[in-house]
Amino acid sequence: MIIAKVNGYDITEEEFNAELKIIIKKSHIEQPSYKTKKVALGNLIDGYLVLQSAEKTKIEISQNEIDDKLLDIMLKFNTQEEFKQVLYDHNLDTDKIKRKIKNDLLIEKYYQQNFPTTIEITIEKLKEIYQENLDSFKTEEMVEASHILIKDHTSESLKKLKEIRIGIKNPEDFKKEAKICSECPSNCKEGSLGYFTKGKMVKEFDEIAFSMDVNEISEPIKTQFGYHIIMITDKKKQTFAKFDQVKGALEKRLIQIDRELKLIRHLKALRAKADITINEELF
Repeated sequence: MIIAKVNGYDITEEEFNAELKIIIKKSHIEQPSYKTKKVALGNLIDGYLVLQSAEKTKIEISQNEIDDKLLDIMLKFNTQEEFKQVLYDHNLDTDKIKRKIKNDLLIEKYYQQNFPTTIEITIEKLKEIYQENLDSFKTEEMVEASHILIKDHTSESLKKLKEIRIGIKNPEDFKKEAKICSECPSNCKEGSLGYFTKGKMVKEFDEIAFSMDVNEISEPIKTQFGYHIIMITDKKKQTFAKFDQVKGALEKRLIQIDRELKLIRHLKALRAKADITINEELF
């Protein structure tokens, strides 16, 4: 079954299904949707348009480059038999793999030639973008907390936790009781829940935790999980990453965005001139 034609090239059902499987895996879904089918077909169309454009250039791919890439692929398998089995399972052979490697290398060089990843962005421009997007470099307020949990909401559970609380005089007492008495898996870490930001815990737990001071130990509180005693072991205030800390990553991201926008415009231009026919029965 032919899924689409791109300037006379037939995109087969086999190619489409292979690309669709990749999209489904990346999207963490079980069944393909209308959107995922459109994305898969769009990727294939764009890929063949770029390949056809690259084939018209003077870019050359040597046999050594193809063989080296094939060797890299083969080395990812434990045995040659395992490699052959994968080829068989996907209805491939060595010649087909080499053709795909050649096409991939051709497209890669085409991208490097037409969409370089080196553009000059001045420090002044980086600082301007940094200031305009300061919230993107914000680190939320965090607390590091430990707890002792007694499950259920019975009066016996509350009574048990109150008795535990009476015996806790300091952080070391808390840690000992957490290891022995807490019914949460965190008991193996002396009740530690690590760092978390506001909104990550249930409301009742969250409100108490962020109102406490370091080394402060709460009285028993009730949540949907049972009764807790909370101890705060550290607090981190909301901060903003300094320009010098993020300028490298920011510059890299801006270069990537610039490259992606140029590629999108290029693909639109190729599509505008292309003869594309899609089998609408697919959707």
